[in-house]
Amino acid sequence: MDKVSLPLPAIRCLSKEEAAQYLGIGVTLLTELEIPYIKLGRRCLYDRVDLDVWIEEYKQGEHGRAKKEAIWPKPKKVSTEGKILASGGLQQRSQTAKEYAKALGLKTDKMPKHC
Repeated sequence: MDKVSLPLPAIRCLSKEEAAQYLGIGVTLLTELEIPYIKLGRRCLYDRVDLDVWIEEYKQGEHGRAKKEAIWPKPKKVSTEGKILASGGLQQRSQTAKEYAKALGLKTDKMPKHC
């Protein structure tokens, strides 16, 4: 009888170089990202399952694109909102503005002079 050999399953644990290639990044970046690994003797092995889980969490976190696409940017405050404070120096008052205010019947209180 002929022995039928079954194909071997895909390798689950990857070396540092293989894990970096699997993620499409360099070995240095793989080390800097502090991705979880398994220590067997002096070897560091990366589990494919852990790499897949890590990349999904990374996408959902503050660095990933999914987080950026889901949140709309908050509108910026308009610079003309609220009271505009004087920045110092001489402020000249327009005589024309006073005349318009008088013609419209608006109050034309004199502003106190700054020291």
